Amino acid sequence: MPNYDEKTGIHYGVISPNSISQETLNDIIDRSTDTIYEESKKEFLQSLRDILTESPLSSDATDEILDLASDRFGENYQNDYHGYEYSDKEYELHICDDNFGIFVIKSPYYTYTKQCSPCAPGAGSLNEPVTKQEYDNTPHDTFMYGTVKAYCLPRDFFDPEYAKIPYRYYRVSDDSEVIEPIIEVN
Repeated sequence: MPNYDEKTGIHYGVISPNSISQETLNDIIDRSTDTIYEESKKEFLQSLRDILTESPLSSDATDEILDLASDRFGENYQNDYHGYEYSDKEYELHICDDNFGIFVIKSPYYTYTKQCSPCAPGAGSLNEPVTKQEYDNTPHDTFMYGTVKAYCLPRDFFDPEYAKIPYRYYRVSDDSEVIEPIIEVN
C-alpha cells in the first residue's frame, strides 16, 4: 500500500500519539473501530458458520447461534494489540496501539515534512516539519531523505497547555496557509 493519496499526491502524515491532546486521542479511539478485533471476530464467525452449515440445523437456528456467538465473542476476547480506524467527513486516521503513531490518511489540511523512516516509507513525519522554502529546495520522494507534502491535524487536536503544534499547515482546498501562531510550550 503506498503511503500517499493517489488522487491528490499528498502523502500520509504520521505523528506520535504523545504529540496530540490525550483527551482528543481518547475521544478518537472511543469512536474508532478496532480492526484487529473485528477481523478476529469475522474469522471466528466464518469458522462457526462453516461448521453449522454441515449440521442438520435450520437456517433460523444457525442465524440465532451466530448472533449469540457474535455477542459473546467480545466477552472473552483478549489481545494485547489493537489497530484503530477512525473516519468522519473530514478525517481518516489509523492509530497504532503500540504507540508507533497516528497515520493521517485524509485531512482537509497538509504541511511540509521530512519523510518517515523505513517503518512508514513514503509517509511524512509530522514530528519533523520543514518550511515551505526547505520543501521547495529539497528533493521530493527521495527515499528517507526527501521532503513531502503530508496530511496533518489542525490546532484543535493539540492541547495548548501541554503540547505545541509542531508545524504550519495549509488547506488542501486552496493551498492557503491557516494563519495561527505556533504555540511554544516551555
